[in-house]
Amino acid sequence: MRRLLLSAAAFLLLGTLYASGSAHGKVKFAFLTDIHLSPNTASERNLLQIVAEINAAQYDFTIVTGDLTNTGSDAELNAVKAALDGLVKPVHVISGNHETNWSESACMTFNRLWGDDKFVFEYGGYAFVGLSTGPYMKMGNGHVREEDVYWLDGQLKSLTASGKPIIFAAHYPMNDDLDNWFKITTLLKRYGVKADLCGHEHRISLHNFDGIIGLMGRPTVNNGYNIITLENDSLYFAQKKTGTPEISLFARFSLNNNDIIKNLPVTPRPDYSINSQYQVEITEITDSASIYTGIATIGNSIFYANSRGELIAGDAQNSKKWKLLWKRQIAGPVYSTPVALKNTVITGTVDGKLQGFNAKTGTLKWSLKYTAPIIADGACDGKYLYAGIGSSMCKIDVKTGQQLWKSDVASGYLQGKPAIGTNCIVFGAWDGHLYCIDKNTGKLLWKWDNGKSSQVLFSPANVVPALSDDKVFIVAPDRYMTALDIITGKTLWRTNQYTVRESMGMSADGTTIYAKTMQDTVIAVPVTPDVFRTDWKIDAGFGYEHNPCPIVEHAGIIYAGGKDGLLVAINRDTHSIKWKHKCGNSAINKITPDAKNGGVWVTLIEGKVLHIK
Repeated sequence: MRRLLLSAAAFLLLGTLYASGSAHGKVKFAFLTDIHLSPNTASERNLLQIVAEINAAQYDFTIVTGDLTNTGSDAELNAVKAALDGLVKPVHVISGNHETNWSESACMTFNRLWGDDKFVFEYGGYAFVGLSTGPYMKMGNGHVREEDVYWLDGQLKSLTASGKPIIFAAHYPMNDDLDNWFKITTLLKRYGVKADLCGHEHRISLHNFDGIIGLMGRPTVNNGYNIITLENDSLYFAQKKTGTPEISLFARFSLNNNDIIKNLPVTPRPDYSINSQYQVEITEITDSASIYTGIATIGNSIFYANSRGELIAGDAQNSKKWKLLWKRQIAGPVYSTPVALKNTVITGTVDGKLQGFNAKTGTLKWSLKYTAPIIADGACDGKYLYAGIGSSMCKIDVKTGQQLWKSDVASGYLQGKPAIGTNCIVFGAWDGHLYCIDKNTGKLLWKWDNGKSSQVLFSPANVVPALSDDKVFIVAPDRYMTALDIITGKTLWRTNQYTVRESMGMSADGTTIYAKTMQDTVIAVPVTPDVFRTDWKIDAGFGYEHNPCPIVEHAGIIYAGGKDGLLVAINRDTHSIKWKHKCGNSAINKITPDAKNGGVWVTLIEGKVLHIK
């Protein structure tokens, strides 16, 4: 496609030169994406210069489609907000994966600063709708929350009735990077949406999103931004480098004709044909909200929470017919998997409440209030709960709700489930470190880092450490597997021979560590040797994979869950595939053995709870 370099003055005339007659007026706005700001760096200075240029050009408004920050930290978010507050005209902002994946506030700071992670408004005879596409609080593909799909449907239906052309905006492109993209494009086509603004891939480009014209913007972090002009039935898509007068016209087209993308590839719909190759017994429950937690069980009762902040209990005695026992509204969304022990179900909330409920009735038994969000899974040893709350690890008496100690050794927030040893608790934090503290006092015994503690996104934070043979085993986003001495924290071995990430687990007898690589393979590593070796490995057929779902062994079967809803069952003794089942098209959160009835429970982000036998 030929590019046109124009002066700013000449660009203003494009609407007159190319527009065809229509009742809609002229709208010109700035389109920013992928800012990736870190305070007091060139990225911040670049954004401030762009804000000054936008003000000087007097655009009607600005749309920002996510990845405002590098790590989603409050400091970065506040710096972006301060810069964008310098805009004289309105700005409409949605989050990207760097705000929703690594958020010390569980995405609450973004909503506090900008009021919401969605927007809808009308201007100059056109309508604009934008929403967040996740992923939420863990590595994975993007996902539009189920309740946001319903919201989008309602907004588009209302706007269509007004007769205004609609422009949609999201961070992720409508392709395999977003697991439920097809739900969104179905709505966009149903209501005649004219174009989709997006970012994420750091390149300016045109796309065919299931028949919708996709405009992927130039990344702001590369010293530039995009300009959209709408007039009559025409759209002009241009880019501008910071500090230069020239504007480069990238594409122009009629809003009523999508021929410009007719020869571009379209992402195929999800393929479920694998399910015809294996026979498994499935019971499925569908929630109207998204689910980020796993399942907790007491006997035949199951417990989970959803993105609307509902804690839900069900009777699963009849595996073919699930019965709702009770539902309680708590602060949401909920990211921490409930912990169930005896007759108490415990859950943590994003507003800092740790609460224990009667498992049979759902009545509140006790409640503790903290100032930090609770997103980490807790672990019980029969009487006590060890729960990560913000950047602190706490020990709680399950029966009374009394806090016995609080350990503040970490400086980053806690996300993964802690591992309970004979005399210690081991957990990671988003500060580059793994910690080992005394089980009875909470005092630090040792801490370890991978030599890259300044790169917090490599932290061993969202992983469940495995403890066996006086060793600690972890995998991490730096793609290394590591074994440490549990007494001293000394590194015994460390390898990146296999590109592991955050998904691992331990055999039922404690003799083997299982890890899932980022490309198909599951490896089995013996715990006894003081050097790394594998006992066996198997191609599980996941494809590219980064879902942190822990691996589980139950009744002789090893279960591993993928980012696209694929559950793989491996025979422990023969090291062969027993069966596979595509449970949905979003990430499997957790796999929970059903000790009462056999099989396992799994949850998916798209709002599914499945019992698989």
